[in-house]
Amino acid sequence: MKRRKYFDWEQAFHFIWQNADEDGIWHGNAVSLAAEFEVSEDDTESVLDELRDRHLIEKLCTGSFYLSKWREK
Repeated sequence: MKRRKYFDWEQAFHFIWQNADEDGIWHGNAVSLAAEFEVSEDDTESVLDELRDRHLIEKLCTGSFYLSKWREK
C-alpha cells in the first residue's frame, strides 16, 4: 500500500473496520497500524486513543480491539 499524505482517525477506523473479523474484532495493534500507513507508532497510538475517546473501538484484554458500533457485514 502506498504511503498516505495524511493519517487521521477516519482513515484508521476505515482500515480497522475493513479488517475486523465477523465478530467485529480487529486483531491488530499500534505496531501493525503504523506499518500499514507508514507512520510512527506514536501517531497510531494517538489515533487509537482518539477512536477509543469517540467510543468507536474498545481495547480488549487480549490486545485486540472491538468495534463498538459493529454491524455484521
